[in-house]
Formats: sequence, structure tokens, C-alpha cells
Amino acid sequence: MDSLEMDELAREVDALVAALDEERFRHVAGMEGEPALERLFSARHRAAHRETAAALREAGHEDLARRVASLRAERAAAEGEERWRAAEARATGTGPRGPEPLSALELAVPRERDAERRAALSRAAADALAAAASAREASAEARARAGAEVGLAPDWRAVVEGDEVLAASDDAYRDVLAFAARRELGDAARDAGLARGDLLRVLALVRWDGLFKAGMLPLSLRLSAETLGLDLGRIRVDAGDRPAQWPGAHAVGSRVSFRARGGAGDWQDLLAASGRALAAAAARPSARDPVLGEALAWLLATLLLEPRWLAERADVEKRHAPDVVRDLALRRLFSLRADAAALRVATEVERGLSGAAWRDAHLEALARATGAAWDRVRASRDADAPRLAARVCGAGAGERLRADVRERFDEDWWRNPRTAAFLAGLLASGALPAAAGPAPAAEAARTLAARLEGNRR
Repeated sequence: MDSLEMDELAREVDALVAALDEERFRHVAGMEGEPALERLFSARHRAAHRETAAALREAGHEDLARRVASLRAERAAAEGEERWRAAEARATGTGPRGPEPLSALELAVPRERDAERRAALSRAAADALAAAASAREASAEARARAGAEVGLAPDWRAVVEGDEVLAASDDAYRDVLAFAARRELGDAARDAGLARGDLLRVLALVRWDGLFKAGMLPLSLRLSAETLGLDLGRIRVDAGDRPAQWPGAHAVGSRVSFRARGGAGDWQDLLAASGRALAAAAARPSARDPVLGEALAWLLATLLLEPRWLAERADVEKRHAPDVVRDLALRRLFSLRADAAALRVATEVERGLSGAAWRDAHLEALARATGAAWDRVRASRDADAPRLAARVCGAGAGERLRADVRERFDEDWWRNPRTAAFLAGLLASGALPAAAGPAPAAEAARTLAARLEGNRR
């Protein structure tokens, strides 16, 4: 391929990725119940063709070849993806309040104080998921087969990183989780063990709701971004409460769908999602580095582990700061451990694991990692191995980035004007700073474990 052909192909990949982002965002944001993905691939077929990927590899353009190969795998799964997205958008379950949409059930579980009602809501959500689960599993299996055909190999280095995350944080996580569960749920947590819904109740951090006011979140995000030189005008945060909108903060390309769950977790999640979107907005779709996006997400989310930031942006008093930081670190460590455990299972799916064996392996892995009984029907929601690998590796890169800016710009790096120039250069380059070797994700886990123990790193 000559330079003109390369530029034309890159533009075609950019256009396809942007169109897919838009359609998927509309679904996540609850605007489109039945997204149409196959037609987008048909309109830009060369950008997702195995022969294109092979020609790029032969010409030595490995990064773009891998992006095209990934799109080829996505195209093979597009029909199944359309089915599971449509099924989830219309899914309902019958809980203690009668029939409700899946998203309403998912929102209600962490906020329900009564254990029996919480269990009933959890069962209703799992029942609602069942219709979409088989379609989602079939889509993931089709993507895995197509990925193997175009030379996409599992990222076993990331899987090992995930295993090291679990080993590095196991004792601290379990000790602090047990304490937090007894405080929130009483002796029932010790006697009966935790179900997934119970764990989500513990991690909802409802005791800090009075500090993390919903109306202050957009202002705190804007002020922090301005100080760091991050232009929120380059992304779009769509805050809504549509019936089919996914709960939480979800970055899809340079856009964020945000449906508040309530409390401190919204702050942590929206800062992280904004970091992913900002990194996506700073690069051509064909040249995005997902690990850079996850590293920036990690960096911004760690602001909630800084007592001075909490005092300035969330009015957290000094006497509360150690307990707030510990609870937020527990919540962040839960997410990292869940991603690490799910990554190994998702990678096995790329090698052919399927059906009941897949669901059983996922249940066992998540129960071990999180300390709670998981629903078997949720296995297919953790089927995207590349995304999970980026999350795990991005945590390590993000922790190295945090240590770097802290060393360069002091403990208050988040309000040092020189940090803005550093981050601007990072986003302009589209890549993380060169280092002697990959940043170990286990270091991120160790840092969070230290926060659980009341230490700062």
C-alpha cells in the first residue's frame, strides 16, 4: 500500500469506528432500543475485511492491521450484538414492586436496605437478563472465532497481570470487606455470606450520601478539569434517566452516558468515564490507545482518594476523610479485582470455552475475587477480553502515571498549573510516556490495599 491508500483506509476506519460509537452510545444512553450495526459494516466493508488486515500486516502497518482485524471480529458478531442489545433494552423482571425494566431493577438493588427485598430484586434482575444472555454469549463466541481467523491472539500477559492483582490485594480486600459488610449489613453478612446484591449494597457507600451531593458533581468535575487543562468541551456527557439507559457512567468513544446511581460512587465513576472519553477525543478513532484511556481514567478517579481534593470539591471534613478514602479505595479495588478475574475467563472463551462451563467458570472466578456469590447469567456481560485487558493494564499504567505526576508536581499535582502542560503533551502524543517496561497492575492493587490499611503511597 502506498501512502495515499493508507490515508484513505485510515479515514475509512475512522468513519466506521465513529459510526459504531454513535450507534452504541445511543443504545447505552437509552435512546435506541434496537441498534443497527450490520448496515454500518456493510457501508465501510473494507475497514473490517480480513484481506485488508492481511495486506496491512504484509506492508508492516501492524497497529492499523490489528484495528482492522478487531473490526472484522466485531462484524462477525454484529448480528448477535444487535439481538442482545435489543433484548436487554426491552428486558423486564418481576420483583417486590411488580414488573420493572432491567435498568430499574439494577438501580434499585444497591439502594434497598431490606435484605429480603434486595434478594428479590436481584433475582428479578437475573431473570430479566436471561433472555439477552444467550444472544450475548453467541455474539461473543462468534467474535472469538472470527478473531482467531484473522490472527488476533489472546493477551496472556494481561491475564498474568490480573492474577498478580488478585494475589497482591487478597488479604487486605477480604479483611476490609468483612468489616464493611458487618457495619452495613450486621451479623447476617457473617453468618450467611454475601450475595452479589449484598456486596453492591456495601459498596454503594450510602453512609456518605450527605457529603457527595449530586448537584455538586458537574461543578467539581468542571473545576478539576479546568485546573488540569482538560477540555470537557471535546466530549459530551449525557446525563439522563431514560427507562432503558444503563445505570452508571459509560464512555463510548468521546461521549459519556451518565445515569446517576447516587452517592460517592457516581463521582468516582464519572471522573473515570470522562478520562476515557477525553483520551478518545484526543486521537483519531483508528489510532486510539485504550490503555492510555484507562490510565487517564485511573488518574482522574484517584482524585477521590486525595483528602485535600475531597475537602475542596466535596466538602469532606478532615475528621471523615480517612474513612471516606478507605471506603472509596475498597470500591475501586473491588472493580479492579472483578475485572482481573473476569479477564482470565473471557480469555478462555477466546480459546473455545462456552456454555455451562463458561458460566460456571465465571461464577467461581468472580466469587473468589469479590467475596460474594455471583449470578451465572452474568457471565456474558464479562466477555470482552480486550476491554478487560485494557482495564487491568491501564490500572498499572495509571498508577505509574499518578506516581509520576506526584513526583514531578508534588502531592497537590491536581491543582498545580504545570500538570496541565504535562497532560496536554500526553494527550497530544496519544501514548503513555516511554518506560523501562510495562507498568505492573499489581502496583495499582498494592496502592489501593495500602489505602485500605490507612497508609498513603
